[in-house]
Amino acid sequence: MHKYILASLVAMTLVSTAYGAELTKEEKKAIKAELKQYKKNPASFKAMMDKNKEDLDAAEATINKNKEQINQLTNDFADAQQKLIERGNQLKECQNKPVPKCPEPADPLAAPMTGTVYKVQLGLYKKLDINSDFAKPKIVGFEKTEGMNRYVVNYFDSKEDAEHFAGDLRKLGLKGAFVAKYENGERVFEKKGKAKISTGAATKKSGKKALKPE
Repeated sequence: MHKYILASLVAMTLVSTAYGAELTKEEKKAIKAELKQYKKNPASFKAMMDKNKEDLDAAEATINKNKEQINQLTNDFADAQQKLIERGNQLKECQNKPVPKCPEPADPLAAPMTGTVYKVQLGLYKKLDINSDFAKPKIVGFEKTEGMNRYVVNYFDSKEDAEHFAGDLRKLGLKGAFVAKYENGERVFEKKGKAKISTGAATKKSGKKALKPE
């Protein structure tokens, strides 16, 4: 047993000398003293060796665990890099595609560009110019009321614009053209500063014409 301990200590000393600088006299003296102590107490030497082995095993386990984590991180990084490349390719592909455009809604007032259609001409004038009245498209419609047909041109945002258009229609020969007021879809008949809402035409009295709004 003593020979084994001595051989181990000598081997440790030789390894330390081989991988380190040359021992000084003081270091050699300290090693010899330590060897004598371990020779006198082999149990302490064995405990030291067991402790060193445990430390080495723990260090080796930590190293192996760190290697596994490094390998996992390396694989995760490779996967992330591949996904980034795929996203970049998808982005380039998307950027190269033409932007889809929604079809323009058809203008219900515009004349068809193909096929045969007909228009009703109201007149041909050289001096009369009512083009501004049609800056916004107008719709000619009708309203059924009390067995009669009421024909209207709509819509106007202001009474002034409507009055101007009615005046132009009277110049065209429609002497009965006038402005009617509507609120919330209902026609309003006004008289003496008071408003009366009616969904139908004004009734006739004593053979006179139907009441017109002021």
